[in-house]
Amino acid sequence: MKVLILGAKGNLGVQLTNVFGSAGHEVSAYDREEIDALDFPAVRALVRSGGWDVVMNAVAWNDVDGAEDPDKRAACWGLNAELPRVLAEACALAEASCVHFSTDYVFSGAKDGDYDESDEPDPISEYGRSMGAGERGVLSAGGRGFVCRTSKLFGPAGASAAAKPSFVEVIMKAGRTKPELKVVDEELGCPTYTLDLARAAHRLVTGDFEPGVYHLVSSGPGVTWYGFTQDIFREAGINTPLQPVPMSAFPRPAARPKSAVLRNTKFPPLRSRDEALREFLADIVA
Repeated sequence: MKVLILGAKGNLGVQLTNVFGSAGHEVSAYDREEIDALDFPAVRALVRSGGWDVVMNAVAWNDVDGAEDPDKRAACWGLNAELPRVLAEACALAEASCVHFSTDYVFSGAKDGDYDESDEPDPISEYGRSMGAGERGVLSAGGRGFVCRTSKLFGPAGASAAAKPSFVEVIMKAGRTKPELKVVDEELGCPTYTLDLARAAHRLVTGDFEPGVYHLVSSGPGVTWYGFTQDIFREAGINTPLQPVPMSAFPRPAARPKSAVLRNTKFPPLRSRDEALREFLADIVA
């Protein structure tokens, strides 16, 4: 199978490249050095000329607070809304499957309960609105479009200079250097291991699954940043005192959903978050 991966040097893109390559597929990995993702004519030409079976979009504007800046909004919407639509339309013409990764931030967090794949997005931030528009673009393109919603990714940093370390590494460093930490005890979500997400995406496009929306998150109950930090510190043997605080303790430009737990009802469950976290921490120490 011929696979094109865009955003291949990002945290998720590196895992996608490794998983698909290890499975024996012919992988072409593109990042900003190979193509400008906002050059839509070039993107269309690449999809049209490659003979791809699958195109995977791991490109995203992920500066949630920066998206609220009017000067940055065009770039945010270009990457999160326009690019997925352009890719999906080009894939439909080329008869290739298009896989796009989205976020729990397409939901407001106001629902009484978890969100399943059929729930209507109702974002409360510019980032969330741009991602919701990207989802609609993929789903309305008329081809084999897969929207994979996920949540709070953690895993090894990507190969790009712009790739950020995951929350796990950031909070562990803070726990080893500060006498006490205040951590937000809201924003209930489903932290997900990038390696497991990449494996799920591979299974999705090689299995007998219909196009549409999928919630691909590590198994386990929803957890806040405070709760996840407790899990991390327990597994890593860090004893720094933690103080739970509300979101208002750290004011930020963009609103976040207080509770956006994604329920997977259409795909085999990913392994537990605890097991994935243990594996990641073992890799960090090794």
